[in-house]
Amino acid sequence: MSSVVHEWMNDLTFKQQTVVLSALRGCDGFPKEDVSKKISRFLCGCILKNGGTKNTNFMKFDVNVNDVEMMRRDMDKYPMHYLLHLIHSAEIIGYYHPDEGIREFWNYFYLVMVDGMHLHPETKEENEYRLRDGVDSD
Repeated sequence: MSSVVHEWMNDLTFKQQTVVLSALRGCDGFPKEDVSKKISRFLCGCILKNGGTKNTNFMKFDVNVNDVEMMRRDMDKYPMHYLLHLIHSAEIIGYYHPDEGIREFWNYFYLVMVDGMHLHPETKEENEYRLRDGVDSD
């Protein structure tokens, strides 16, 4: 049997895969119409193969830059733990996804959200170094 994750995930380090997968849950306590749920469905579709029918709303690819701006504007309403998992996952997808359009979307999401938190974005090389396998985190 094959894996539920898309093949591009196999090219990541185990630590990078763990970071990406940790964001799959989404944010509890918000209605399914909330923009965070829309972003989460797209995230799932970028990482997971759909085990259901093609007509399901799960893993729907219907996000745009307006959704990112809305999430940034309202970022204070989301738990920090959820946001950090999502942002770190977006960073990795933005660097490594094989589809250029998906990479561009998630890179944009990462940069907008990091800027919204007044943080410095991590480079691809910094990410690779920090999430290399065989080294324990500090």
